[in-house]
Parts: sequence; structure tokens; C-alpha cells
Amino acid sequence: MRADARALADKWQHPELADDLALLVSELITNAVIHGTTGRGSQVHVTYRLLDDRLRVDVRDAATGRPRTVRSTSLDGSPREYGRGLVVVAAIADRWGVSPHVIGKSVWFELALPSVDVGTPETDAS
Repeated sequence: MRADARALADKWQHPELADDLALLVSELITNAVIHGTTGRGSQVHVTYRLLDDRLRVDVRDAATGRPRTVRSTSLDGSPREYGRGLVVVAAIADRWGVSPHVIGKSVWFELALPSVDVGTPETDAS
């Protein structure tokens, strides 16, 4: 999955996004596999879309509910946190969210494409 995301960033001529794209896709797929399955045979679908100013990725699973970070305490009283993958997504992605479906949901994120600086035309001062 990471290699596919990196290859797609290269194919779409945005290799500078490859590391972030690979990490975020990996986090969301892992979350979907661990928390988003509804039983044997459940599937996770990943959709990549290259838009004019951003790259959007949707990771869809069959489970309902909204993913979230959860803080709890372990038996020894030390704090634990689940949902760290979403913390990573929120820190790196330009935007992210959850879209409910009739069956399941998609967790999506967007990475802004670097703007191309065309500069200003040079003028002849002579």
C-alpha cells in the first residue's frame, strides 16, 4: 500500500507528496482493517483523486460510526491513547473528515498540491 501510494505520487508528478501520502494511506488502511471491519470478508477500498489543487484519498470500510481518538487509562493508571493514526492524519493532511454511507463510511484526507510559481514577466529596462 505504501509503495502504491508512492508510485502514484510519482506518476502524477508530485514526488514531494510521496512520503506524506504513503504514511497517511497506511494509517487509514490500518485503522480500517483493525476498527472498520464488520466480519469475515469485509473489504477496505481506497480511492485516489487528483484534483486541480489537491490530492484526495478516500478509505472506505463497512463499519458504521465515526472514528475518533480515545484517551483511557491502563490497569496501572498510566494514560493510553487509541486512534493515534487520526492524530497523525490531522497533523499532516491539509483537510480530513468522515463521510457516512448507507453501508459503512469513508475516512478521507486531502493534501494540497504545491503551487507553481510562474513569477512575473521580465521587462526590458533599456
